[in-house]
Amino acid sequence: MIRINHIKQLYQPARIGALLLVCSLLLSACQKEDLQPRLVIDPVEGRILAADTLRSGSFLGMQIGDSHEMVYEKIKNIALEKNIDMLWVTNPQFSGIEVLKDKLGYYSDLRLSNKWRPSEYVLFQIENDRIKTIYNPEGRQLSKWPGGRQYRYTINTGDPVDALYPKLLQLQSSARYKDYFSAISAFAKFISKPYDARMSASAEWYLNYRQPDKKTVARHTLLFKEGTLREIRSLVQAMP
Repeated sequence: MIRINHIKQLYQPARIGALLLVCSLLLSACQKEDLQPRLVIDPVEGRILAADTLRSGSFLGMQIGDSHEMVYEKIKNIALEKNIDMLWVTNPQFSGIEVLKDKLGYYSDLRLSNKWRPSEYVLFQIENDRIKTIYNPEGRQLSKWPGGRQYRYTINTGDPVDALYPKLLQLQSSARYKDYFSAISAFAKFISKPYDARMSASAEWYLNYRQPDKKTVARHTLLFKEGTLREIRSLVQAMP
């Protein structure tokens, strides 16, 4: 095992929520803008206690050289022990909701945006296979989308994900809403759900969990290249 960049000195970084930190990394990797900052991973912030980079050997069962799918299965194996329920996966934006057929419940976030006008988007949060919340670009919570009269294709909070896909297909075929499907993103992957083949195109995954001492949080960046795990960057951060 090779470890480099071990940091023992303590310092206080600028105050920032964990969500904004992870989202900024995700958006940078995917060249995205304006992700609604209501997707809370874990509101932990504090000084960095230690950092390591692993480029050979294994960590938490994840072996350098493993494929994306192998790494995912190993994360699932430790999910209960480490109390991990979410994995953040960078992926390029895509067009066409068909990409997520039968997989809408795999992610806790779904953002539909206009490729030509990035400030025009709607964000859905999913929990327990239902629409939990809907947000507009101003951060206002909506009870349904689109607004106005209730139609067969109207998406409401509380809708099951099984009912979501046909509604999205209908909206996508509408001249009024089709541009919302020109730049689709979904980052926050439920560990409890099956592997999504889209994850194999990702170069970076982010994995966070609280340590048993309840005073620190571990954050891991998993870097992939040419289909295999090449590097794990880890840090331990103090709870505020």
